[in-house]
Amino acid sequence: MHEEVFKKIADEKLSAYVVWEPILRTDDVRGARRATTILPDARVRHYWIDGQQAARLFQPVLGLRDELAWDVYLVYPAGVVWTGNRPPKPSYYMHQLHELPGDRFLNAATLAAQIRAATKSTK
Repeated sequence: MHEEVFKKIADEKLSAYVVWEPILRTDDVRGARRATTILPDARVRHYWIDGQQAARLFQPVLGLRDELAWDVYLVYPAGVVWTGNRPPKPSYYMHQLHELPGDRFLNAATLAAQIRAATKSTK
């Protein structure tokens, strides 16, 4: 993911927010800290939430009924603001879940193309 997206998109306007939550039994803050090395980029901000609040908040936004919204990659164009209690719907998303459409299963090259379109990056 890092190779396909962040190394190939040099646009400094690109920002990523990675939320780590205890979804699996083995997930904890120490594991999340170790996982931050997966995306070693100054444009990436990592957050730990000791619960499943974010995964539950994004469930209805993505149309999930049975699965929590985790292992999802959401793309928002510049200027989108989260107001109110529900997150805004992304302009594009990819995932690694069973309940969402197969044509949106994570593909780093496709995700990078969608991010480039959202940031209008020519790089």
